[in-house]
Amino acid sequence: MRRAHGDELGVAPPAAALKDPTHAQGIDAFFAHFGAFVYRIVNTPEALATATRAVLLNFLSDGVAYLELRTTPRALPDTSAEEAVRIVLREIVAWNASDGASMPTRLILSIDRARHDAAAALQIAELALRLKAEGLPVVGLDLCGDPAAPCDLRALAPAFERAREGGLGVVLHFAETAASSTADELDELLSWQPRRLGHAIHVPPPLRERILAAGIAPELCLSCNVLAGMLPPVKDRGGVERAPGIVDHHFGWWWGRGGPLSLGTDDVGVFQATLTDEHMHAATHFGLSRRDMVELSRRAIGSALGSEQDKKRVLALLDSFCRDEGWARRGR
Repeated sequence: MRRAHGDELGVAPPAAALKDPTHAQGIDAFFAHFGAFVYRIVNTPEALATATRAVLLNFLSDGVAYLELRTTPRALPDTSAEEAVRIVLREIVAWNASDGASMPTRLILSIDRARHDAAAALQIAELALRLKAEGLPVVGLDLCGDPAAPCDLRALAPAFERAREGGLGVVLHFAETAASSTADELDELLSWQPRRLGHAIHVPPPLRERILAAGIAPELCLSCNVLAGMLPPVKDRGGVERAPGIVDHHFGWWWGRGGPLSLGTDDVGVFQATLTDEHMHAATHFGLSRRDMVELSRRAIGSALGSEQDKKRVLALLDSFCRDEGWARRGR
């Protein structure tokens, strides 16, 4: 399948847009990509299986040592939403039994705030728990979807409570836009006891401190936030507003506070941003050293939803790297 480049879709290619953030597409264009392209391409069991294998291979080739994927249960023609999830899981289970030794993979099911009502959300939570009980590698429940769409978050809360009580981790797309960052919404989402918060852009300072104190990990996506125009405008020294770039990203604030933190790609297919790219951006724009990059990985694995064995394995890999580098002590 030939990859469509940004100029063919009427938008600036990602590399150009990162150099000049005024080319940012806007978050609405991001969601439009799924309806216009992704869902039309990945619309058969065979295509879904092929896409899952391709994603796994791409992350492995990027040097990822542990992976948590998200998928929103979605029916295909002649295939139920549950069977579609099981297709993804069959690929992951086969992967973990063979090539997955280098990159164990776990799955998070997502509830779409724009498309799922209370009943559908609870069905997804129950599906996740049922799959987990079958011994399949389902580890969490996520809240995703267009943050501009109307949503009764309190109606979705029981699904996340059910998942949490059943031993699943909760991760949430959080404060993506100013409209979805009211005090009521953010307080409601934090009451769901999440382990990670995706994006966490429009978070007022007192709430940042609350998140730090609770040990919740922001899951940040540098390229995505710039390319989708999600960051608030910044002013130069003359008071003139300009489009924000990666250097203006709130990663710097969270990194400097020393709490849990991770980087994600969201979404490789749309933004062509590998996890290596995201770490290179962090190192380049925020002055992270090689030791800092190891520390970032330690802080990230601490918020993983997998088992303690999963976490110990990654920490052992990082310790081995430090020994190879001749670093006598972690963080030195």
